[in-house]
Amino acid sequence: MIQKATLAGIILAGLVGLSGCSAAKVGMYNADEAGYKMALADTTATVDKAKKAGAEWRDIRWPNPVKKDGSINKKKAKSHAKTLFGKAEKAAKEGDFTTAIKLLNKAAKQAEVGMQQAESQKNAGPHS
Repeated sequence: MIQKATLAGIILAGLVGLSGCSAAKVGMYNADEAGYKMALADTTATVDKAKKAGAEWRDIRWPNPVKKDGSINKKKAKSHAKTLFGKAEKAAKEGDFTTAIKLLNKAAKQAEVGMQQAESQKNAGPHS
């Protein structure tokens, strides 16, 4: 009887363990489409904050190829594809959510460092 209960406990523990490991993680996000969308929303908010502070770095998402009327500027779209956001979008379209989220995490980190840089240099002036 004890052997059956122990065996059942081991099987149950294994099943619970497997169900908790079903999705790979990249940082705090699941490496799937939903995780990518969450990472995109969080990163966009961080980058928007950096932009407002005048601290958005070029390689994050600049230039934005979408015009105010919603059409695409083809020249800017080509440059945008080389940015972290552009590469993340491409990876997500190809189903590589792990890479897409890693790129978004890198963009968020650059935005944070850009804000730190802007804060530390706000009183900078010419050398005497």
